[in-house]
Amino acid sequence: MSTRVRRANKATSSQLSSVLPKVFDLKGSRCTTQVSTSSELLDVDRQSVWELLEQNMRHMYVGSSMGWDPPSKKEELFHRNSRFILLRRSQVQDDADVCGEPSIVAYSMFRFEMENDERVLYCYELQVVQDVRRGGIGKTLVQCLCNIAREWDMQKVMLTVFKENQMALLFYKAMGFIADSDSNLDHEDDVDYWIMSKDTGVTCDA
Repeated sequence: MSTRVRRANKATSSQLSSVLPKVFDLKGSRCTTQVSTSSELLDVDRQSVWELLEQNMRHMYVGSSMGWDPPSKKEELFHRNSRFILLRRSQVQDDADVCGEPSIVAYSMFRFEMENDERVLYCYELQVVQDVRRGGIGKTLVQCLCNIAREWDMQKVMLTVFKENQMALLFYKAMGFIADSDSNLDHEDDVDYWIMSKDTGVTCDA
């Protein structure tokens, strides 16, 4: 593993969050960002993260070659190297969890990894609550991922998208992602997903 990837994996949540906006506007509501490791997640946040993934993606996994395997998916999601960007809408009536924290309206889970001899920030999940979509929150999350990737010398941001998920494909293309030629070359006709990537501008020698 690259020295830079090891260094990034040792970064604290505070260090990772230093390049992110603390507050931003979402359809007239104030939203805040928070970075957490898997072990730092509160139980209520862990539950919210899982439930949002299940609501948004279960039907796609069920019909895919991957299948829907909750134990395996939870193991991947809450792996020790997983990092979460949580976006919370500032508390309004009936919009706080049992601990009094504003509810999570979107999140991304990512890890620092090596892919095809390149340093990458791999986005495993980007999930948004249904009623706040099309308000720029997905774009904000992608920008956060790119900011972190550049700050920690990752050459690409990568992610996997089901071919069936046309809205997601269009969104990521609009955000500058392309089908990653190195990753898709050998099996692009045999699988039901695309591996996509976006260069960060960081060179291999950076």
